[in-house]
Order: sequence, then C-alpha cells, then structure tokens
Amino acid sequence: MKGSYLFFWLTASLVFGLDRLTKIWAESTLTLGNSVVGLDGWYHWTLYHNPGAAGGLWSGHADWLALISILAGLAILWFIYRGPHDRNIWLLLGLGLMFGGALGNLYDRLFYQYVIDFIDPVGANYIYNLADKGIRWGLYLAVLGLWFSGKRLAKESQNVVS
Repeated sequence: MKGSYLFFWLTASLVFGLDRLTKIWAESTLTLGNSVVGLDGWYHWTLYHNPGAAGGLWSGHADWLALISILAGLAILWFIYRGPHDRNIWLLLGLGLMFGGALGNLYDRLFYQYVIDFIDPVGANYIYNLADKGIRWGLYLAVLGLWFSGKRLAKESQNVVS
C-alpha cells in the first residue's frame, strides 16, 4: 500500500475514532433534549437522537439511510483505488474525512437505529456531530483536490502535445 493511501486510512480512522469518543462522552454526560452551555455564545451541548438524515429528513428509514451510507463508502473506496489519486493529498484528505464521517454515522444507524448528535450552535436550528463535520469539510477538500488534479492533468496534457 502506498504511503498516501495510508494517509487516507489514518485520516478516516481519526475521524471515526474522534466521532465515537465524543458520542460516548455525549451519551454518558448529557441528558436527552437538555442543553448545557458548551462554548458560551457559540455552542451548547444538546443530546439528540436523530432517526433520519440531516435535520431528521427521512425519519424512520434507518435501513435505507444505512444502505446509502454503505454505498457512499464503497463509492469513495472505488474512486480512491481506481485512479491515480495517490499524489493528490488534498483529495485523499477530503475523501478520508468523508469516509470516516460516513462510517461514524453508519455505526450509529446499525447499532442504535439513530444518529447521536450533540453539537448545538447558538441561534441555529440544527444539531450535529463530528462525523457530520468530517463529511462536510471532506467534501470541500475533495473538491479542492479535484480542482488541483484537473490543473495537473491539463498541464501534463500540454507537455505531451508540445
């Protein structure tokens, strides 16, 4: 296995591990539905069992949401290993963040039939977890990595033509 693929796996493992640790902390210290001041003025900690996707969409369909998570994870793995992405650290970082986040939420869906959310931004109408942030920031970094790949491929094709 190439070192950069190891970077992908380490990133995914870090996101999954931190997500699990923070969810264990939330379940053991917070009471369902009650808010506790976290970072005053920024976040509260509010334990919420989300039976659906973002904001409770598709509640009651944990089996379908688990299947979607599995398919997303497989698509990431397929994409990583099918192409020459081993030199694109931004893409590998982004895909690692997304893969670890997908695994974190998949774990909850399989073992609890809901996702454990607890990060409650002050003034917002949503609650999330570290897996959700891994998926979100991973998407941004993966798009940046794809942009860099496009620039590199364009440069390489110019060199071939010249």
